[in-house]
Amino acid sequence: MRRILLIPVVFSILAAAAFVPAQTKENGKVLKWEEKTYSQSAHITRNQIVYSVQVGNVTYEIARRRDKVEMEVGQELRCRVEHGHFFVLNEKGKETKYDIVGTEGTP
Repeated sequence: MRRILLIPVVFSILAAAAFVPAQTKENGKVLKWEEKTYSQSAHITRNQIVYSVQVGNVTYEIARRRDKVEMEVGQELRCRVEHGHFFVLNEKGKETKYDIVGTEGTP
């Protein structure tokens, strides 16, 4: 008898999980980029490009540990923010992960 009562409960939980919305992609715009240095250790420094990207009312400063410019000022982006990282979707559908190094504004 208990199994019969559990079956509807299990199906309702699975149905609710199926309706969880996919992670939302937002539109962003690259406002500027600049080259900054960071320290890997006490005596080794490297360069990285830091981008300012506006998404709604928030401006994110994002970076990867690279010294190559990957985005241009004025470029429109499809992006999402998750767990302290900024993901940019390219034209082929691949996401590139950036670290959020600063924010300005309110979401």
